[in-house]
Amino acid sequence: MPNPMQLMWYINPLDGPVPWTPEGAFQPSLTRSREIAVQIDRDGYFGTLVVGKNPLVETATWASVTEQLRFLIPIYPGVIPVAFFAQQAQLFDSVSRGRLLINQVNGTDQLLTRFGVDVPSDERYDLSIEYWQAFKRLYAGDLEAFSGKFIKYGPAPGSRNTMAVPGLHLQDPHTPVWGSGTSPGGIRHAGAVLDVYLGYLHRPDRMRALMQSAHDAAASHGRTLKTGILCNIIVRDTEEEAWAHAQWVLEKTGVEKLINLVEGRLKTGRYQPHSGSREKQAFDTLRSDDPRQQSSIDALRAGRLPDVRALECHPNIWTGPNPWGAVDLLDQGWGGYFVGSAKNVAERMREIQETCGIDTFIMAGWPSKEEAKRVAEILMPLLDLRHDAPRLRQAA
Repeated sequence: MPNPMQLMWYINPLDGPVPWTPEGAFQPSLTRSREIAVQIDRDGYFGTLVVGKNPLVETATWASVTEQLRFLIPIYPGVIPVAFFAQQAQLFDSVSRGRLLINQVNGTDQLLTRFGVDVPSDERYDLSIEYWQAFKRLYAGDLEAFSGKFIKYGPAPGSRNTMAVPGLHLQDPHTPVWGSGTSPGGIRHAGAVLDVYLGYLHRPDRMRALMQSAHDAAASHGRTLKTGILCNIIVRDTEEEAWAHAQWVLEKTGVEKLINLVEGRLKTGRYQPHSGSREKQAFDTLRSDDPRQQSSIDALRAGRLPDVRALECHPNIWTGPNPWGAVDLLDQGWGGYFVGSAKNVAERMREIQETCGIDTFIMAGWPSKEEAKRVAEILMPLLDLRHDAPRLRQAA
């Protein structure tokens, strides 16, 4: 039997029934995000993946109004000096009693140069390895000076106190570092420093191979890691209701926006598993040997919506539009949905947990507050869930 799973929810100020379109998006609201955090804490979710302008600051205000919820917060290596960030993590963990999780994100050239990090994408994994290895040493109390290729800092001042609040606790041995990356460099990076490796929901056979590569990379360093997936969800009382809503999402997105989403993704320079490169591509030249995939590409080029079930890459797994991955026409792992009845989605989650070794499911639904409540009411009772408490040690 599979082990109990952890269930998390995604909170983004970009919200609404179809938030990747102007007509389907709510006005961004920090108040709404806070309300969702309080709600999902009460409903028994393990944690939340949070994005926004400064999630570290925002979620610090949620610690006092939640009890168990863990906060998975994106951090870009090199943007915050590592010695300073180690102090921030210690203080956050102290006041929240160990509820911080780090989602390390390597970012894009356009984003990071704005914050003064001008390192080519292929080298950023090496920067990240240095950064997180240094972070873990600093958090654990090793305050000696360090000088690497990318990361340098001097010795601690005379007082060796941590930034932790006296009498409270830090995580043992450090705040866990989560992250993703499907390129060879990303897998190598995962094996070196990640505690939890994340992928996106798509075909189970491809997910299984990806997760195994991360496990193998960790084993080469004498390490182990856990795994999780990010997944959108449309769950309803019946299959018919769920797929009708998926059809509605396609229609509200529209052909033009679907094409724009795909083109935007192809032009980012992100690693493309089907080509094995970061070469930018154009939608006009996109091709697939899979007739199902090609039918969706042809429909969009002809100005038609693809058939909603043609985007189903595996039973109850749909590659439709979403905020982080466009429309995954080639099943590359840009981000998929569970679509179906609560019973069938629960069965599919257990299948994926068992075949791919998944420990954590990070879910997103639109609009976020309403869908999180629906998942809690009709899906969570069918799942065997766990809520591991942080491992804590006395602050120095």
